[in-house]
Amino acid sequence: MSAIIDISPAESLLGELKAASGTLSGGKVARTAGVSRTALWKRMETLRRLGYQIEAAPGVGYRLVGVPDRLYPWEVRDGLGTKRLGQLIHHFDVTGSTQDEARRLAEDGAPEGTLVVAEEQRSPRGRLGRSYFTPQGGLWFSLILRPHRSPEAVTSLSLLAAVGLHQAIEDETGLQPTVRWPNDLLIKGRKLAGILVEMASEQDVLRYVIVGIGLNVNLSKKDFPTDLQTIAVSLKETLGAKVARVPLLQRILERTEALYDRFLDDGPGPILDAWRALPTILGQRVVVQELHDRWAGTAADLDESGALLVRTDDGTLHRVLAGDVRIETKARRKRVKAR
Repeated sequence: MSAIIDISPAESLLGELKAASGTLSGGKVARTAGVSRTALWKRMETLRRLGYQIEAAPGVGYRLVGVPDRLYPWEVRDGLGTKRLGQLIHHFDVTGSTQDEARRLAEDGAPEGTLVVAEEQRSPRGRLGRSYFTPQGGLWFSLILRPHRSPEAVTSLSLLAAVGLHQAIEDETGLQPTVRWPNDLLIKGRKLAGILVEMASEQDVLRYVIVGIGLNVNLSKKDFPTDLQTIAVSLKETLGAKVARVPLLQRILERTEALYDRFLDDGPGPILDAWRALPTILGQRVVVQELHDRWAGTAADLDESGALLVRTDDGTLHRVLAGDVRIETKARRKRVKAR
């Protein structure tokens, strides 16, 4: 169900309410806007229905006392420091999957940088076809990119998204999650965020790329299903306080755009270096689950395309392009054969 709302008649009013240091005179605003007091009241009611808390004092005016914790397009664009990412936003109260919505829009010609964001997803998709838990309180969104690159660039773009997400989380909260190749952010071994990158290509050239990000922001441990409570974690649980979602989303878009511009200008090299500089799984023992094989080794490095290089106990260096990579635990060590 789409929550795309036309608030254009009330958007300038919202800006005035935000800018006002105290009470805003209704009569003055009505005269400036060239509308009747009745029309002004209707605009106030539109904002109230959207969750804005507005106090009205008869004969005095209006005062904005609360802004809803909603990812409305006009809120995300307000103060957003990007030139392409997030300039066009499709917002949903509830949708099946932002990835599916973004793919539909991309096929219809949506411009690069289009953002699809949902307050809640009902049938989200993760990497390797996994489903995951995305209720209200998180950041669930997808971005449309149109880089003129070969399909091999997708791995680098996945790492780029992880770097941008990590940098934004550190900027806004001070936390430094561990990055697990190629698509997860962890806190003390529990999953904080996941990234899904999908593409459409034609004649060895990318038509578009959909970068999907799911970040557990303001979820409590009890909000997760029982089987996920020891596996998943949120920023709120880690910090002991809620995190403002709009500034965090803005920072993710800004950090990601800066990295994307660098990628377009200089190729994947700087992105891979930025990924290596983060707390990652490099140097740790990992278990690699490929299509018909499961084996262990030490995560050694990335190659020039962003593939993970894993060194097995016999000294052989293996290039991992796909599959599932997990940090090895004692339980996994017992179940994994030597390669």
